[in-house]
Amino acid sequence: MINLVVGAVQRRLLALMIVCYLLAAVAPRPGEALRAMALGPGGPVTAPMILLAVMLSTAGLGIRVRDLRAVVGRPLRLASGVAMNALLPVVLLPVAAMCLRAWPDSAEVECLAVGLLLVLAMPIAGGAASWGQNAGGNVPLVVAMVVGSTLLSPVTVPWGLTVSAALVGPGGAGTLDDTARLDRLAGTAGAGAFALALIVLPSLAGILARAMLGERRAARIAPVVKLVNIVNILLLCYLNASGALGQALSPPDPDFLALAVGVAGAVCCLSFLVGRWMSRWTRCDTPDGISLTFATGMNNTSAAAVLATSWFAHRPQVLVPILAYSLLQKLAASLFGTQPPARPAALS
Repeated sequence: MINLVVGAVQRRLLALMIVCYLLAAVAPRPGEALRAMALGPGGPVTAPMILLAVMLSTAGLGIRVRDLRAVVGRPLRLASGVAMNALLPVVLLPVAAMCLRAWPDSAEVECLAVGLLLVLAMPIAGGAASWGQNAGGNVPLVVAMVVGSTLLSPVTVPWGLTVSAALVGPGGAGTLDDTARLDRLAGTAGAGAFALALIVLPSLAGILARAMLGERRAARIAPVVKLVNIVNILLLCYLNASGALGQALSPPDPDFLALAVGVAGAVCCLSFLVGRWMSRWTRCDTPDGISLTFATGMNNTSAAAVLATSWFAHRPQVLVPILAYSLLQKLAASLFGTQPPARPAALS
C-alpha cells in the first residue's frame, strides 16, 4: 500500500511542488511562523535547517556502500562529474551576468545573480540518482558522484562563492555592487560550516545507518523512508517559499518573475548541456553519459534555499530564481532523460 502511495506521489511531485508554492503565496503565515522558530542560543537552528538535514539523512539511507566500491576503479568518470559540477558557477554565472547587464533594475539583477550563484555553488542533488536510474544511467556512478560532491562541499561551496562573486563583482561583469555579504558567507563560519553541518554530516549519518541496519532491514523500511522524505521535501518547499513569494508578488512584478524564470531556465538547460558535452568529449558509453549529464545538471536547490533564507532574509527576491530553478531542474531532467547521448565507444 505504501509503495503505491509513494509511486503515485513521486509521479506528481512536480505538480505538488507547484501547489506548495501557490499555498506559500496565498497563505504564508504558518510557514513564516515555523521559519521564525529557532533552537539554540549560540547559533540558531531553524526549521528549514532541520528539514534539510532530515532530507539528506533519508537520502543517505538509500545509498549502498557496495555501489560506491564498484566505481572506485573508474576514477576518471567520477572525478569529471564532481569537478564539472563544482565549476558550474565559474563557467555559467559570468555568462548570465553579461546577459543581465542591460536590465534596468540593478537591485533585481543582483537578486537574480545571488540566487543563481547559491544554486550553482551547491553540490549535486541526491535526486540525480533517481532521475539517472529512470533514464537508464549507471546508478552506482551517479550515486558516487553525489557522495563525492557532497563530501567535498565544505571546500567547493565557499570556493565557488568566492570565485564567482569576484567574476561578477565590480571588477568583473559588474552585476554585483556589494560582495561583502558573499565574502562573509564564503568564510569559515559561513558556507563551509553550513555544508559540513547540514549537508555532509546528515548524509554520512544516513549512509552509516543503512550499513548498520543491513540490506534486508533497510529494504523493509525503504517505502516508509521514501514517504517521509517526500513529505519533508514538500514541507521544505512551502517553508522556503512562504513569505518570499508573498513579498515578491506584493505588489506583483511580472517583469521580474518572467526574467527570473527565463534566466533560471536558461542556466538550468546550459548546465545539462555542459554535462552532455562532457559525456561526449570523454567518450562515455550511454549509461555513463546519462549519469554524467544528470550529475552536472542537477544541484541541491533545497540547500541553496535554506542558505538564502538564513543569509539573505532582507532580500526575499533572492529566493525567486532558486524556487524557479528547483522546478525547472526537474522539468529539464525529464526532457534530457528521453534523449541519452549516443556514444558507443567507452574508455578502457
